[in-house]
Amino acid sequence: MPDLQQLKQLLAPWGELRPQAASDWRGTRPLPQELVCLYEQIGPWGQVFHERVGPVGSTLAVGGNPVCIPPLHKLFDLQSGYAWRSSPAQPLPDWPEHWLVVAEQGGDPFILDTLGGQVLFAFHGAGRWEPRPFAGDLFTAIGALATVANTHETLGEQELDPDEGLTPPGRARIMTELALFLGSEEQAGLMLAAWEYYE
Repeated sequence: MPDLQQLKQLLAPWGELRPQAASDWRGTRPLPQELVCLYEQIGPWGQVFHERVGPVGSTLAVGGNPVCIPPLHKLFDLQSGYAWRSSPAQPLPDWPEHWLVVAEQGGDPFILDTLGGQVLFAFHGAGRWEPRPFAGDLFTAIGALATVANTHETLGEQELDPDEGLTPPGRARIMTELALFLGSEEQAGLMLAAWEYYE
């Protein structure tokens, strides 16, 4: 698991980081401690494009749809469409109450399992939720996503494919950098497979 300073450095290119108090959480259940730490110590805040909308959170350009990590005061609203449809008072039956969406990519959620602490990834629109293990903990998940974004940002023309997204050298570089972050090529391969990154 990365330490806070490393995670802050990885997220720094993707929008302003601003410490946010746990009191910004608008949910009815207590905020999990790892999220309290993430927002108080690092604080994904992002850019403000329109005053009425406010900050958009950290927006990671990983190729294709970006991965969006909202500011804390918007995290509860992010659960709409997953945990409930029109009101938190009417939860959807196929969404366990211990799942909390912490980021999304084009509607596909990264889910913190608040019982075990691991992060799952799922595709929306499949008829039912079938999340896959993505990372063993929240900080590793976010650090890995930021590592992919930071690496993707540095890819050269020979590593990018206008049709497929990445050439084999581009895929290899993403894998190499992610493996360095995770400490294991096997772990990197399993994570990218769960995400179906450019498959």
